[in-house]
Amino acid sequence: MSPRRILITGGAGFIGTHLAEALCDDSELVLFDNFRRDSLSSLPTLSSHPHVTVMPGNVMDPGSLSRAFEGVDTVIHLAAIAGVSSYYAEPLNTLQVNILGTVNVLEEAARRGIGQLVHFSTSEVFGPNAMWVEEDSPHGIGPVSDSRWVYATSKLAGEHFCLRYAEKFGFPCTVIRPFNVYGPRQVGEGAISNFCRAVAARQPLMVYGDGAAIRAWCYISDLVAAVKAVLSTPVEGNQVFNIGNPKEVETTLGLARRFLRLAPGATIQYRAVPRQEVRARIPVIDKARRLLGFEPKVDLDMGISLTLKWFEAQEGQQP
Repeated sequence: MSPRRILITGGAGFIGTHLAEALCDDSELVLFDNFRRDSLSSLPTLSSHPHVTVMPGNVMDPGSLSRAFEGVDTVIHLAAIAGVSSYYAEPLNTLQVNILGTVNVLEEAARRGIGQLVHFSTSEVFGPNAMWVEEDSPHGIGPVSDSRWVYATSKLAGEHFCLRYAEKFGFPCTVIRPFNVYGPRQVGEGAISNFCRAVAARQPLMVYGDGAAIRAWCYISDLVAAVKAVLSTPVEGNQVFNIGNPKEVETTLGLARRFLRLAPGATIQYRAVPRQEVRARIPVIDKARRLLGFEPKVDLDMGISLTLKWFEAQEGQQP
């Protein structure tokens, strides 16, 4: 890739810090974040890198966004309210930040005439039964009576806004839909990060419901490779890509049992599902393979081992 100045909104988060780690040697980076989820504190060397500027701010504040855009030619938009518990605790805030905050980013991108925008959406736009979904598969989002779906709704709206702004103002836009990404520094919710915290703290693994929900699990380095391919591969038109690892499919219970093998002495406890369950989420990634040369490489056992090792090291540093 040629040298760039890249703004990463949500740059202090789990995905943001991994992207910054991979890009900082060859590009100037602005990590813009309100530190609601702070993975950056676990990687202090990144903040001191000569190509990295950390800028506190909020996508809901156009003034701070404008300052972050100074000299930027590329934007990776990650900033969002995420996590199932947030959808129930803060449904209106989730909608406002993920839709209106994205519009603020797009307004500034259009005003500045940026060279490229990469927008992070979600696999949740496919609803509760996303089995082998392609990019153009129907968006079966759940009912408005259940605030579980405010995140998916806000992200789908964000996709429309990004593509329509790109069409009107003439900047290239790529939408990425990640499928169950995990790895070190995942400070938010997720079955693998939750299980890692439980093992590191010598607590039971909590499996909700019957544990039969199915996911395709994608290790963070594979997602980073996909984003790097997006940044460096000329692709005609504005595109949407499913990014995940359909070879590494496991139920929640099967995942917990893998942890039992890796951590002798760990136990499983079952709890009732407190909210609507998403039964299946597996992507078709043929388009990313064809246009980006994307091929996930990290298998589930290796990814779990690497992630668990990091969480156990963090637990060992606790006073």
